[in-house]
Amino acid sequence: MKHHAKLLIICPFEFIGFQTLDHKIEDYLKTNQEEIVLYLIGTPITYLKVYEKILFHLYDKTQNYPTKFSVIFDSLNKQFLNNHKFDLVINLGTPLQGDFNIQLSFNHEVQQIQFSEEGYKINQFQRGANGGTFDHLHIGHKILLSLSLLTVSQHLTIGITGEILLQKKKLKGFLQSYETRSRCVKEFCLMFRPDIELYFSELIEPAGPTKNGQYEVLIATQETQKSLEYINNLRKELNLNQLEGYIIGMIENQVNQGEVKISSTQFREQIQSQNRLTEQEYLELKQEWLSVSNNLYWFESILVDYYSQSQRHYHTLRHIYDMLKQLKGAKNIQNVKLATFFHDAIYYPKLHDNEEKSCLLFQQFAQECKIDSEVISIFILQTKSHQTDVSFLSENDLSDLMIFLDADMSILESDAYQIYAQDIRKEYSHFTDKEYKTGRIAVLQKFLQSKIFNLRSEEKARKNIQEEIEILQQWVV
Repeated sequence: MKHHAKLLIICPFEFIGFQTLDHKIEDYLKTNQEEIVLYLIGTPITYLKVYEKILFHLYDKTQNYPTKFSVIFDSLNKQFLNNHKFDLVINLGTPLQGDFNIQLSFNHEVQQIQFSEEGYKINQFQRGANGGTFDHLHIGHKILLSLSLLTVSQHLTIGITGEILLQKKKLKGFLQSYETRSRCVKEFCLMFRPDIELYFSELIEPAGPTKNGQYEVLIATQETQKSLEYINNLRKELNLNQLEGYIIGMIENQVNQGEVKISSTQFREQIQSQNRLTEQEYLELKQEWLSVSNNLYWFESILVDYYSQSQRHYHTLRHIYDMLKQLKGAKNIQNVKLATFFHDAIYYPKLHDNEEKSCLLFQQFAQECKIDSEVISIFILQTKSHQTDVSFLSENDLSDLMIFLDADMSILESDAYQIYAQDIRKEYSHFTDKEYKTGRIAVLQKFLQSKIFNLRSEEKARKNIQEEIEILQQWVV
């Protein structure tokens, strides 16, 4: 199944709960799609608890995959298909026209969603509020936000925890900035239900604006439901109306056998371990980013997410951190640093156009931030061949390109070369030992036959490469 950066699955609402749809979603998740949106057509539900069951059921399928996954209901966002672009549209048996029209047969005996009439109805309240840290927006956050947007008909206030309340958080250095967290929340809410008025409040104390604002309902999780009592006590002192409480269940992390709720702490731990960075090194990396751009969202949300994907072992933020230490002497340091940050942003070992896709991602960033992208784009694309024969570059740019490419290859002369070789094997684990041995030796011999640019210790690099070749030749396959 071919990989697509952004995939839309259009599906009739009545297909929810059938094994065929569940398997189809998981099949696409297994291909490490970068983003999947499931757009459900014809949603006739009235009661919130049914939506809650549906969202828990669908998001449960995504827990063990790195793909960004979102569920959208057509009754709440009728203009969705006109307002969002996708690389591929899969149309599962709806009358709408898409790139594909796959007709599926369903076994009606396996439907899992029970339609009950109980509890609050959608749009029952005009004005509501919720709150949270919303760090590294995950499926638990998306369920909370989705149900909050279903609960209200006009206005939703979203309290996002501010710096003052985050001092005791585990791995605090890996926390996203308020700017990044609020943008991620806003983007999701506008995609899910753009008709609701949104207000964001940075929480410097737990109650935020709900202690005295005009609200009717507080949407909370089981973990945070005590906040309802606390807020209502504050409102009672001011002779304000008591807030209703819609308390949402908790989606559990199947990786931990259902013992632990999905949390942002887990994501911070994964980012740290996947990238092999200490908290201090991560903060240094963030400062390097801030030296070339004040747009933290692109670093904290987009680049960090990409470089922390599970298929990576060498091509992680550790590689970027190490490269940045090798850029001394660059004439235009901003160009070289940005090329470093983006050059491996897209990396799927089974694909052959990673450099081109990384370049396109950089160009999106450049367009948003209004910076010239031409030279940096050339730098990124040259990591495919590692050649410096770009005649139309100026002398300074050509010098910077050589520094950049040398930094990318500096692992070859490193004392950590053996770990690098092991990590590359992990990234290409889809090859058999025989296939990998043949292909890797060919790549290494090509390195030896070429000039390894201006590395500080070309002799050490050639020695490391030769030793790996000898180890591979001894493999019994």
